[in-house]
This record gives sequence, C-alpha cells and structure tokens, in this order.
Amino acid sequence: MDDVKDLLQEWVDKGWLPGAALRVLQGSELAFSCDVGTTSVDKSQPVTRETLYDLASLTKVTATLPALLLLLQEEKIRLEDPIGYFFPDCPTDKKAITIAQLLTHTSGLPADLEERTRKSQILLPDLLYQQKLLQEPGKKVIYSDLGMIWLGLLIEKVTGVRLDQFVTQRVFAPLGMNHTLYCPNNHSIKNIANTEFDSLTGAYIVGEVHDEKAFVMGGIAGHAGLFATADDLARYAQSWMDEDRAIISKEWRAAAIRCQTPAGTERRGYCWQSNDPSHPLSCGSTFHPDSYGHTGFTGTSIWIDPVHEWAVIFLTNAVHLGRDNQLRRLRPMIHDAVTAHLKRA
Repeated sequence: MDDVKDLLQEWVDKGWLPGAALRVLQGSELAFSCDVGTTSVDKSQPVTRETLYDLASLTKVTATLPALLLLLQEEKIRLEDPIGYFFPDCPTDKKAITIAQLLTHTSGLPADLEERTRKSQILLPDLLYQQKLLQEPGKKVIYSDLGMIWLGLLIEKVTGVRLDQFVTQRVFAPLGMNHTLYCPNNHSIKNIANTEFDSLTGAYIVGEVHDEKAFVMGGIAGHAGLFATADDLARYAQSWMDEDRAIISKEWRAAAIRCQTPAGTERRGYCWQSNDPSHPLSCGSTFHPDSYGHTGFTGTSIWIDPVHEWAVIFLTNAVHLGRDNQLRRLRPMIHDAVTAHLKRA
C-alpha cells in the first residue's frame, strides 16, 4: 500500500494534516500500518507507533459502549431500564428515558450545552436534569454528548468504580490495550499529538482532553477524554471481528452493530453509526451497507466492515490546524484508497 502512504504524506506536505496514523485490518489481522508527519506544527516530534491521539468521540464506542455491554451481558442492567431507576431524583420528564434510548441517541436530550468553555464548571447530574428535551424519547436521533455523559455516570453508579478504572480493568487490560488511557498528562507521557490552540493559556492543548465538557469534568467522561495509539485501536477492532479475541458476547456485539433507530432517521446501532449508502459518510463509497463506525472531532475515526472483513483506523489531529480543516473531505478519500487496494489484492 505504498500508494496509500504516499497519499497521506502528500496531505502532510500540503499542510492539510500535521500527521496521521493508519491501521488496516483484513480478516481481523493487521494488513497495513503507517505513521506519517509530526505531532504538531513545530514539526519537532514525528508520529510513531507510540503516539497517543485524543480520541474525542471515539471514547463513546471504545470505553462507554463496551463497559455497558459487559454490564448488560452480566445482567446488571437491562436495555429497557429507565434512567430514573438509577437516578431517582431526576425530573419527571426524563425518568422514563431508557438505557437503549441513550445508547441510540434517541433520548430527546439536546446535542450539547448551549455554552461550552474550558473555564466553566459542570455540576453533574444536575446540569443534565436541567436540559429541556427537544422531542419525545424514542422518536428521532439527536446525536448527543449529554446522553453519553449520563451513561458514563450510570456505569459508575452501577459498578461503584470510577469510569476510567472500570474500563481499564475490564476492557483495555484484557485486550492488551496498554497505551489507552484517560488523562495522559498525569502519567508524564510525552509522545502525544497536539490538538487546538487554547486562547486561555496561549498554547496548544497537549495531553489534556480537547473537549470542553470532558475537560471541566476532570478529563474522564463517557463522551470524550480517552487517548490511545493506533495499534491499540486495531486491537479493539479485532475484538469486534474475531470471536477468539472478543470480550463481549457474540449476541451483544450483533445487537450493538444492528440498526436500532426508527425508520426515516439517522441509522444507528448502540453507539455505533450504521453505514448508509444513501448518505455519504466518512468511510467512503465502498464499505458494505452493514458496516459500522464512528468519528471523533479531533480527527479520529474507526470503521469496521464485517462482510468484507476489513477495518480502518485513521487517527489524525486535524483540529490542531483549526476547526475549518480539510478532514471532512479527506476521510472518505483515504477509505476509498484503502479499499481499492484491498480489492486488488
């Protein structure tokens, strides 16, 4: 796949990306790996296999989702359980929201807070209680960070363990994801891709979560906050593709990737986004309609095709160049380039 690496290097040379890490799985085995560019605009640190990327919303499918699936298969929670059962002080309009509705982004909660800043405080779960529902639960997909934050709180309430500790013990350690963690600055890790310039500090964000809500929550949240290497995400993808490497049962994996949302709305499984050939997505044009994946605002993505038995992990820190970057255009292009090669092989 020299042509694929050359394409990534071309994008770096043109200044469209600082750097990138790409991993391609075929038949659940690593078929291709490359790391190009640098971790920041000062170009002093090359991207290597050890480079950590801020996964942003990939946290939803890499930490929160597997944690909940483990609790579901152990029958500690049920999809139909109302959130009010676990949070009895929540207001009446939200008591009946189910775990399934939070997982499918059909809870009716808004997508985000009206104001996001790294210097505000978030008082949870009170702030979630205060949000006005935009629709009746179960009717429509509204992709919501707030619902995933609530699910992170739910995991802590059910297990009695902090979210980062639970997913490290039950998900990352069993899969050998030894470079996946929250709050890498607390561990003095140096090889981390920089994200956005922070006007409050006058410096680029590095080693702290980019997402404002997760930052003021201490860096540990159900919607964002996780950092990982591309190799670790390849191991995670393998656990969805290969029964021998799975930590989640076949039945619960199948349920999670199956479209669970009402007809006529955005197609989603449990946390995963379902491919939709009628609407161009970041996986490009050749992934099977049964494919599933997710993206992260900083520049990260993972897509898994269970029919062709492909997976592509594409990590960048495109937001380092500002929010008006080229990534939305580039993501489908790299996936199409990869699959074109796989089809020729």
